[in-house]
Amino acid sequence: MNLAKRLFGGGIILFILIAITYLGGIYFAIGFGIFSCIAVKELVNALKNLSYNVPLKFAMVINLFFVINAFSNHQNLFMFGFTSILIAIFVYMIFNKKYRMEDFFALLFVVTYVSIFMSSAIRINNKIYLYMLYIIAWGSDTFAYLTGSTIGKHKIKSLESISPHKTIEGFIGGICGAVILNLIYVNYVKLDKNILLVIIFTIIAAFLSETGDLVASFIKRKCKIKDYGNLIPGHGGILDRFDSILFISPCLYLFTLI
Repeated sequence: MNLAKRLFGGGIILFILIAITYLGGIYFAIGFGIFSCIAVKELVNALKNLSYNVPLKFAMVINLFFVINAFSNHQNLFMFGFTSILIAIFVYMIFNKKYRMEDFFALLFVVTYVSIFMSSAIRINNKIYLYMLYIIAWGSDTFAYLTGSTIGKHKIKSLESISPHKTIEGFIGGICGAVILNLIYVNYVKLDKNILLVIIFTIIAAFLSETGDLVASFIKRKCKIKDYGNLIPGHGGILDRFDSILFISPCLYLFTLI
């Protein structure tokens, strides 16, 4: 029953992602914008368990700015807007007695972790690279699980408090699996990139993917929650499903510029 629910939930989110990626442009920006707004709300709610009272409406406004700016892809607007947002946060902090200074530091964390990282995917604006994003993120996650559960024997002791089942074999398997899948994909779409560069990037991206998963687990353990939400049956919230994508997106955007 749990497996059926997990497959159903994963199928729905995968269908939506493929649909908005295929349509591209404004549809992808709107789709990812909705995902990021939900993720912001999930993280703000999680941080309440650590006594942080992040101004949700303010966080949503900032998040939408990054989404719109990423869609317009205007660098000068980004710098102007980002500077204006920082000033607005500090002014809001001074005049609003409802929130503590720590709450605004938490707001900056939410904006960086969710808004800036997720909006990077919108900046990519190329279906070939976006599909690569999904292949690396979920390919490394799948291969890490399969390798770790079958031949994983050496646990990573320094990570036991965060992810007690994480093994060295699983970690390496995830990276190797992502490299293999991405090479097959790159060959299929005939991507005009040096193969060695693709391999190096994929290794870095797969490492970032698994790091993103660990960071999400670390935050959940600190906040004493199992999942960020229950929106996706069998998976939890948006952040539970997109944690691997968060760290890869900025890296992949830079890769598209090479």
